[in-house]
Amino acid sequence: MVAMYVLLDGFDLGAGAIHFLVARTSEERRQVIATIGPVWDGNEVWLLAAGGTLYFAFPALYASGFKRLLSAADDRVVAADSARTAVEFRNHIQSPIWIPFWDFVFFLSSLLLAVFFGAALGNVVRGVPLDQTGYFFEPLWTNFRLGEHTGVLDWFTILVGVQALLALMMHGGLWVQLKTHGAVSERAEKLLAGRGGGCW
Repeated sequence: MVAMYVLLDGFDLGAGAIHFLVARTSEERRQVIATIGPVWDGNEVWLLAAGGTLYFAFPALYASGFKRLLSAADDRVVAADSARTAVEFRNHIQSPIWIPFWDFVFFLSSLLLAVFFGAALGNVVRGVPLDQTGYFFEPLWTNFRLGEHTGVLDWFTILVGVQALLALMMHGGLWVQLKTHGAVSERAEKLLAGRGGGCW
């Protein structure tokens, strides 16, 4: 279910992370946001279903995972709510001051969400040290040196987070190229091809 969420809804995080690169004017940014508006709420059902299934099918796993990763989950909720709030306020408040502010909030929250999801994936892939009672403790970060002392954020999880960001930016770029027209679509194509001053 989490994989389906990333496949079906990952493009909105990617579109948010690249919308400053492919859209130069307020109208072009509105065009990018309009591509994700009709579908992103429906696709988040996959994430809710995954949490509910984990809670009912594997309660011990759910309890041990969320016991220590609650602050990271809170950060994800804050970033997701910020992205949704930014899009809603941008569409309802027509102001030359507030529209660029909400565009930046949408960009930053989309970027952070992609990195948070990637860091969470890095922790799941590497594993966490559970004791016999199902409790684990890892510091939020360490000294970032290679070795046995890991943290929720360390060299490995941050690298996985950056890789997730790049993958979702590519996903969002493909979506924007497909669903827009004119200069925005052309810039997305150049970004994906590596000719737009982008990151790949």
